[in-house]
Amino acid sequence: MKLSDLSTGGTGVIVKVGGQGIFRKRLIEMGFIPGKKVNAILNAPLKDPIEYEIMGYKVSLRRDEAAMIDICSEEEYNADGGTIRVALVGNPNCGKTSLFNLASGSHEHVGNYSGVTVDAKEGHFTYKGRKLIFVDLPGTYSLSAFSPEERFVRENLIEKVPDVVINVVDASNLERNLYLTTQVRDMNLKVVMALNMYDELKKRGDRIDTKWLGHLLGMPVCPTVCRTGEGITQLLDTVLEVAEADRPGEPVSVDKIAIGEDSEEIEKRYQFIHDVLSRTYVRHIEPVGEKSWTERIDSVVTNKWAAFPIFIVILYLIFQATFSLGNYPMNWIDWLVGKFGGFVASFMKEGWLKDVLVDGVIAGVGSVLVFLPNILILYFFLSIMEDTGYMARAAFIMDKLMHRIGLHGKSFIPMVMGFGCNVPAIMATRAIESRKSRLITIAIIPFMSCAGRLPIFVLLAGAFFPGHSALALLGIYFLGVLLAVLSAMLLSKFVKEDDLPFVMELPPYRVPTGKAIWRHTWEKGKQYLEKMATTILIGSIVIWCLGYFPRSGQDAEYQQEHSYIGQIGKAVAPALDPLGFNWKMDISLLSGVVAKELVVSTLGVMYSSDTSSDQDNTQLQSALTSSVALPAAVAFMLFILLYFPCIATFVAIKNETGKWRWAIAVCAYTMLVAWICAYIGFHITALLI
Repeated sequence: MKLSDLSTGGTGVIVKVGGQGIFRKRLIEMGFIPGKKVNAILNAPLKDPIEYEIMGYKVSLRRDEAAMIDICSEEEYNADGGTIRVALVGNPNCGKTSLFNLASGSHEHVGNYSGVTVDAKEGHFTYKGRKLIFVDLPGTYSLSAFSPEERFVRENLIEKVPDVVINVVDASNLERNLYLTTQVRDMNLKVVMALNMYDELKKRGDRIDTKWLGHLLGMPVCPTVCRTGEGITQLLDTVLEVAEADRPGEPVSVDKIAIGEDSEEIEKRYQFIHDVLSRTYVRHIEPVGEKSWTERIDSVVTNKWAAFPIFIVILYLIFQATFSLGNYPMNWIDWLVGKFGGFVASFMKEGWLKDVLVDGVIAGVGSVLVFLPNILILYFFLSIMEDTGYMARAAFIMDKLMHRIGLHGKSFIPMVMGFGCNVPAIMATRAIESRKSRLITIAIIPFMSCAGRLPIFVLLAGAFFPGHSALALLGIYFLGVLLAVLSAMLLSKFVKEDDLPFVMELPPYRVPTGKAIWRHTWEKGKQYLEKMATTILIGSIVIWCLGYFPRSGQDAEYQQEHSYIGQIGKAVAPALDPLGFNWKMDISLLSGVVAKELVVSTLGVMYSSDTSSDQDNTQLQSALTSSVALPAAVAFMLFILLYFPCIATFVAIKNETGKWRWAIAVCAYTMLVAWICAYIGFHITALLI
């Protein structure tokens, strides 16, 4: 609670003093520091100001000034010793989010490239009886307010003054990382340095005097290895010591932090850093001509002749593994779903409750559940690509192409992230400094085939392209990229702004830990399961109800065709008939607007009466191959790839651009492109077969 909320005669304990500048400094000088008791004596006749007693003397504060001081009861303060707010600040790829996950027990996405953390994430935990709030801020190279993430970090540190700042520094790249350290130090906050990846520094044979480094920088330095958890306990102990120190952090002055430092000031900072390191750091001299592992790998994967073939082969192998490895558990789950549905049907009485459970819930949710192994396999390999540092190389080799189509090389990383989910990919565009590139990238990300579309493609490719499923999947993904490129070329003629230079860090290759890979993979799998338990479950029941009412008393096929859902399907049929779709496919497309996985569950509900299956296909795949022609299936895949993004993506576009019209325009454009491409695909396939 705030000090201004303390009732007359009440007592509280100060937890934190907010505000900034001279006001905050004066309060601290007068004894308003964490741990001190304060009593509310009386209010002025007009309820403002308020008289308080602290440290044996009385002082009056205006109500809005008292609102800047956080307090709690004596019981709460004694229970946890007060809350300590800790901000994590550091360069991209320094291990900041790994530290956040280790300390707080959170499971945020960790990747070996910039732009992974795009907003502030909070983690709450208790350590040695003290409640800590860790705030993971976006990775930034400076506080110059040049890029969106720099402005965000800067404003967060100024407006929400943390009790302690942990400056996470990459020990393998000290000189570059310490530039941000000097800026944070100049803000006069309580700072603790986490000298991360310390094992890499020692492995190279480098030596550093951490105590002397901390003395020169004016902050304690704690070596850490967030990959293994080494040094985290010492770091947290140091955070408590710094937070409890009698000397409070000096006030943050906005005027002291230059928004765009000139070249002379920057040179002075780097000269200071050079002097500090010359006195504390001894670098191991590599033998002349000997290349590091990163240089050796880059000589192959970024080679002008080999780079693109390697990238394509890697994607093909991922898709092949998605099908070949995922096919076995997919069929097992499909068998279990079928047996479970039969078991439920065997002991329930005939009626609507039995129908909704068997044909609605089990058929709808089960048809999506069978593709969980494929989702896990895809994310497993994407996690490896991200954590090793290869994703940054992909952006590097694609920069020239990106620039030619009016985009920045950094645009490629959100585009690849779109293969997982379009929403965080759109948020990741915050790392793109160019407004033009950012807006265009946001507009084309919906063409990237997200994980929500993967079950649909696995379903259709496995059914209609047996033996060539991986090639079909690779083709559909590359078509999305191609159309995104063509769209970017078109949009770049309308969105005008000077492009910024391509400056992006290429982090060294690192061996990802099994724990990190598993955590990332499982988190995505858990999200998939949570969606099945909410959106897909509700959607399946709604679709079943629309197909069940009004009752006709006829057979299942007649009932569906003349139900509410049949009427809706026939209403939209004229627009989609040229693409070869039947009314059941039309309905699934409408449901896919909410979430793409609903396309599969809707088809599962609509085709639940057809229980035929064979050894190679699931029940739904067998039903589709018997009722849908190949040209229509191809057109359906193309339409799914390109049409209206899900509601969550639609909202994300609006939030990131700040304009509804941009989100509406993107949806209208994708619908138009989807219809045209599906029409062309239908007729070309019809000519070829």
